[in-house]
Amino acid sequence: MKGGKAKSLRKAARLFRQRNYTHVINLLEPQVFMFRESWYYYNILGMSCLHTGDYAGAYSYLRRAADLDPNRSETMLGIGAVLLRRRQIDLAIRNYLDLLDQNPQERRARKALQWIRRLDDPDDVIDWFESDRIRHILPRRGLFVPRFLTVGAGLGVIVAAAVFLGPGIVDTVRDFMPRNERVGSSVLELEDTTELIEDTEATPARVQLADNEVERLFRRIGDYFNDGRDNLVRRELNRLDQSNASPAVKRQAGLIREYLVEPDFATMRDNFTYDEVTADTTLYHDVYVRWRGRIANLVIGEEAITFDLLVGYESGRVLDGIVPVRVPYAVLLDENQSVELIGRVTADPAGEAGFFLVISSIRRLSPDERESQ
Repeated sequence: MKGGKAKSLRKAARLFRQRNYTHVINLLEPQVFMFRESWYYYNILGMSCLHTGDYAGAYSYLRRAADLDPNRSETMLGIGAVLLRRRQIDLAIRNYLDLLDQNPQERRARKALQWIRRLDDPDDVIDWFESDRIRHILPRRGLFVPRFLTVGAGLGVIVAAAVFLGPGIVDTVRDFMPRNERVGSSVLELEDTTELIEDTEATPARVQLADNEVERLFRRIGDYFNDGRDNLVRRELNRLDQSNASPAVKRQAGLIREYLVEPDFATMRDNFTYDEVTADTTLYHDVYVRWRGRIANLVIGEEAITFDLLVGYESGRVLDGIVPVRVPYAVLLDENQSVELIGRVTADPAGEAGFFLVISSIRRLSPDERESQ
């Protein structure tokens, strides 16, 4: 058992350095009963929640870490950030002063107090989080060197060699230099001989496109992909699949799916509303949405957790609609709890809503967050 626990924590540490905070949470949260007395477990889980925007979860786990070891600067810095995000400025100041009492050399706590002294409006703290300025008063996350930078270092050696070996090698080096394109974008290059549309008179396609419209849609998918807007890529791939574009075009575009990245609270872009999804569910199949709401009809099964999300009802005032939800991993949830989640739209023609959500990220909402919208 001890070996398994150590392995889980090592894996979590590696994922944390790689900034895969959602994976850290999914790995560790189901094992909460194994790590009741582990400061490191609660600290890395709390910091992962903080980096994904789950401030209620972050505060809960970091407070437990502080109870287990009250002398850890990294935990106190995390708690201070959560208090600032909640705009509990007085408590944050007290937290940083306590930290400096323990560790007078903690520069990040001093910097936090300097920032706070210059605050004109507590709401300005939100800008620190949205601009990622907050990282300057958070614990260091550890060094992570992406693979493409490792390759880049090798290219740097080649370039340095070119200086000494002569300009003749520059053309060779240029062939290896990375372009401003994302890995995988090369699959979105149409051949001149590719047939763009097919005859659909017998069974007309849902979306009718001319040749030039297929080309524009194909280019748009590539532009969205290179800009990191994977959610829009998913939607436009659905549009292409439902069109009269030729099977060859659809197959080629579909190759990009394996390069798409699952979003989390820190990286989610291009959200879609409940009304947009219900108006055209097939267009949003396999697209991710980030919605808030309240849990109803919670069922905790052996393989998954299911419930109905009362969309938009997190504050108990406005109900946009009801959507079935499936969480394929263990997580602590309560009936009638207000949550924010990221889920993949999955078509379900037999269901009342016409679709359900498969959840990749979920977090509890604090009382302030429930009333903020």
